[in-house]
Amino acid sequence: PYLDDPHNEPMLARMESLGMVAASLHIADPNGPFGNRTKWCPDPVEYWRMIRAFTRVMERHPDLVVVGAHGLWLLCQDAQIDYLRYLLSTYPGLDVDLAATFQYFGMVQRENLRDFLIEYADRVLYGTDAGRWHTDDQTAAIAEAYQRSFQILETDDMIDGGFFEGGPIRGLDLPRGALEKIYFRNAMKVYPGLKQKMGEWGYAID
Repeated sequence: PYLDDPHNEPMLARMESLGMVAASLHIADPNGPFGNRTKWCPDPVEYWRMIRAFTRVMERHPDLVVVGAHGLWLLCQDAQIDYLRYLLSTYPGLDVDLAATFQYFGMVQRENLRDFLIEYADRVLYGTDAGRWHTDDQTAAIAEAYQRSFQILETDDMIDGGFFEGGPIRGLDLPRGALEKIYFRNAMKVYPGLKQKMGEWGYAID
């Protein structure tokens, strides 16, 4: 079933009335441009059915607070980025995270993605989709993956792969203000209690 299944309506309505955050909401799988579809969702028709189901949910619940996982998977084609612009400009309670998206940045126009992340810097949260790991070798590999994602956002260098490897990607060289919002300021705004905790942990948050 899609997200707009009637069985979900009571839950979504209650969450909207409470102002409860629908955190890390998964609505679709990535669909790349023609000639570079993904194994996760190679059918663009099915992909847009999932996206439209989410849009109908937001139309019914315009005050629902959502952090959409993986940029709602609207970062793999330039037209998808335009649709994400539409959603963010229409629904003020909607934010997205970047988890598992870095390896797809090479599928879109760099300047389009960069302009989007600057324009909507106050609506995007950093994320990676990294799970648990148990060995020193895995720790080293994850640390390298984090470093690659930082380089993609912070520099204009050619980076050899995204967080989960992939092809070379030219960094976006985002301004400091946008980076601060994406890395931590937006999360403090969305998640209750996080700002206080970060202060207790010694972070300069003002």
